Amino acid sequence: MAKTKVRRVRVGTRLSLELRSRLTKYCAASGIAERTVIEDALRKYLDATDDTALVLRRFDRVERALARDHRDLELLSEAFGQYIRLWFTAHAPNKAEGSMAAAFRAAETAYKWFAHRLGEEFAQGHRFVDDLPAEALGGEDDVK
Repeated sequence: MAKTKVRRVRVGTRLSLELRSRLTKYCAASGIAERTVIEDALRKYLDATDDTALVLRRFDRVERALARDHRDLELLSEAFGQYIRLWFTAHAPNKAEGSMAAAFRAAETAYKWFAHRLGEEFAQGHRFVDDLPAEALGGEDDVK
């Protein structure tokens, strides 16, 4: 059975000198005809079969996951702060004396000291994980 010949149409266009030079060098190095490279590039562009759309969709998923993680971390941070404030209130030294106002003031002072100290340590680059033994984290390579 005879194969039908693919009909081709001549298309002329102008390219920048830099792009033309890159095309010529690429074709010379790879041994692929310029027509083949141009047809393949046009086909990918028109059919949207390159990986750009796929990569962008994956980036969108990663971005949404990061936003959820950020929201969850903010929630946990707020919950931890409220827990510490409550703990200071429950363990205030003046509470036993019966003065709840003094107990709340003492708890708020202790909480503010805690938050200030934590902020200083964090600003200096200290992290809690630095206090843990490397063996507990699976070795030094896994830590950083």
